[in-house]
Amino acid sequence: MKKFLLSICSIALFTATAIAQKENAYPVIVSFNSVCCGVPDSGPLMKMISSFKKQNRIKHMAADNIGPMGKEGEYYLAFRLKELSKAQKIKFIQQLKKIAPTMVDKGSAEIKENVTVDKAGLSRGATITTQNL
Repeated sequence: MKKFLLSICSIALFTATAIAQKENAYPVIVSFNSVCCGVPDSGPLMKMISSFKKQNRIKHMAADNIGPMGKEGEYYLAFRLKELSKAQKIKFIQQLKKIAPTMVDKGSAEIKENVTVDKAGLSRGATITTQNL
């Protein structure tokens, strides 16, 4: 009976781990879209993140770069925001919403909240890489 229970628990743990590896939940994603000739420069976004980190005394912040999502370099910059408090998360997302409409030099940037990314549903050749900001 103990072996049976142990094997059931092992299978459940393995299944949960496999599902967790295929899907990633993000509180906020910045989607870089192309209009005709590439995606907008991420410079204003990186400046905003740097300023936010300095104002809130955050030493480390990371985001997952998911892409390419299309033929013209479209990609997602996905934030888990585990480093931030609840109030800081709200403030960060508000600042993202302010900066995104200004990023229109070659394409556009769109803010999406509470997104689950399924690795199996990504376009061919797309990868997820974590980058420190």
